[in-house]
Amino acid sequence: MKNLFSTSTFLFLIVLSCFGQTKTVQPWGVVAGNYNIEQAWGNNPSMENLYNDMRIKFGRMGEEVNLTLDDIDGTIYLNENFTLGTLYDEGEAFKKLYMRYDAYNDEVELKESLDSDVVRAMVKHPIYSCSINGNEYYYATFIDEDGNSQTGYLTPVVTGEDYTLLVKHIKVFKEGKPAKTSLDNSFPHRFLDKTEYYVSRNNETPVFMKTRKSDVLSVFSEDDQKPIKNYMKHKRSNVGDHQDLLNLFAYGNSLQ
Repeated sequence: MKNLFSTSTFLFLIVLSCFGQTKTVQPWGVVAGNYNIEQAWGNNPSMENLYNDMRIKFGRMGEEVNLTLDDIDGTIYLNENFTLGTLYDEGEAFKKLYMRYDAYNDEVELKESLDSDVVRAMVKHPIYSCSINGNEYYYATFIDEDGNSQTGYLTPVVTGEDYTLLVKHIKVFKEGKPAKTSLDNSFPHRFLDKTEYYVSRNNETPVFMKTRKSDVLSVFSEDDQKPIKNYMKHKRSNVGDHQDLLNLFAYGNSLQ
């Protein structure tokens, strides 16, 4: 478990007085616990997981390599730049920090200031969430594609009493392939983007949803499936399109 970093009591009290902003807390994003808001800071995030993972991959191929991020196309971050965001404790804002999301290690990195050399990670616990560039990150329990219970950061993109649509942004490391002959193409080591969708019905645990018409339709209640099907036909909805999915779930929440 990460060692926890504590700010001074004086600074902590000032922060509390400056940020009284609150937001709605989803039941799937919060659990009871004995954590306090001074514990939201964790140790400096390490790239060891990334490098170890790559060393294991190449070790299986009989290669000994020392890779750095400069050797790989793409990035592990949704946005490499740190952006001023808000840290929440059980839905109540208490500190402004510079943040970015590491989608490879599923980690939120934090800095006190842009020129600071100290980078820390937000402690992974459901009472803590954050907002970066208008996107909220909840550390929550969810059911993955294989039906297994997992924990990680999810971002709600449509919220409603009946249906909440969430996304999980993932960065996948793809091994490079050297050209075997002059006629072959070579491919560099790279990070690829992957987006998964999850649906929470009536604030229950989010469940993985494939972006196929039949799978999307099945997440709606039996009473809602007929109007949803008519909507999809009328609007010619492409469930593989992000915006079309947002519109579809917004419509689903409007049904009485």
